[in-house]
Amino acid sequence: MRLFIVCCFALLICTQVIASDFADFERHLDEAEDYLIVNPAQSIKILESLSARDKLPPKLAIRWHLLYARAAVPTSQYDQLYKSIEDVFNYHQTDYFKQNLTTILSALGIWLRHAEYLTDAHHSFKCAYQYAHNDRQRLTLTNSMALLARSQNDLIEAKALYKKSYPLAKRLALTNIIALIESNLGYIALDEGNIADAERYFRSALNNNQNIDKRAGQISTGLNLLMVFLIQEQQINFERLYSPTATLTHAFPNETKQALLLWLEIGYKNLTEGFIRQKDKQQLQTAYEQLESDKMKQLVARYLANKLDIAVTLPAPIVAKDFNSPWFELVKQCDWEKSL
Repeated sequence: MRLFIVCCFALLICTQVIASDFADFERHLDEAEDYLIVNPAQSIKILESLSARDKLPPKLAIRWHLLYARAAVPTSQYDQLYKSIEDVFNYHQTDYFKQNLTTILSALGIWLRHAEYLTDAHHSFKCAYQYAHNDRQRLTLTNSMALLARSQNDLIEAKALYKKSYPLAKRLALTNIIALIESNLGYIALDEGNIADAERYFRSALNNNQNIDKRAGQISTGLNLLMVFLIQEQQINFERLYSPTATLTHAFPNETKQALLLWLEIGYKNLTEGFIRQKDKQQLQTAYEQLESDKMKQLVARYLANKLDIAVTLPAPIVAKDFNSPWFELVKQCDWEKSL
C-alpha cells in the first residue's frame, strides 16, 4: 500500500513537471507570435531555441510549425516553410489541425506558388477559402489568389480580385491587408508600365506598413518605392527614403531583399556619377540570381539592368507540373466537413 502511494505521488509530481514544461513552452510560443509583425526574424530565433519538440502534444507541435511557417514567408525561408507544413500534416486527424485548416492550407498555397506548382496552389487556396472563418481570412486568401493570377500573367483576373477585396479591407480597417493589396497593385502597375500609379500605390502601402510597424512590409514597400524613384530619376526622393530603408534591410535576415537593395544602390551610383565599375556589374549579376521571384527578376531586368547595361537572363516560362505527396490528396479532396 505504501509503495502504491509513493508511486502515485511520484506520478503526480512527474505530471506536474511536464505540465509546467508545456506551460513554459507555450509562453515562448506566445512571445514568438508577438514578434511576427514587428520582427519575424526574432520569432524564428525564439522558435529555434525551443528544445524537445519531438515530445510535444499535437496542439503545441502544430502551433510551433504554424508560427514558423508564418515567420518563414516574410523572411523567405521557403525550405523551412515546406518542412513545417509537411510535418503538420502528420496531425491531420487531430481537432487542432482541423481548427487551423485555413491557416495551414494558406501557408501551403504560398509555398506551392513559390515552387511554381501553380495549379496545385489554386487547389490549396480554394480549399482554404472554403473553410475560412472570417472576412480577414477570406481577404488574405483573395490576395493570395490574385498573386497567383499575376504569376500566371493574368493581370485582368488579378486586378479584378483586388477590386473586389480592397473596399472590404478598407471598410473593416484591416491596415495590414490594405497595405498588401496596395503593394501588389503597385507591382501590377509596374508590369503594365504605369510608373505613376506604381508610385501612388507603393507610397500608400509604405505609409500603412509604418502605421502598424510591420517591418517586413516597410522593407518591401520601401525598396519598391526606391525602385520607382530610380526609374523616374528622382534623386532627392531616393535620398530621403534610402537611409531608413537600407537600415531596416541590412538588419533583416533576408538575402533576397538585400540583393534588390544592392541593385538600387548601384543604380543610384550610376545615376549620380554616370558610371559603375566592372566589379559592380559582377556583383549585380550575382545578386540578380538571389532576387525573390521570377516576377522581380523580370522587373529588375526591364527597369534597372537595361539602364546599367547589365546582361541578365530572363527567367524561363513556368512549365506546368504537379505536386505529388500522399497527404496532398487530402487537399484535393477538400472534405473535412464530417469531422469539423
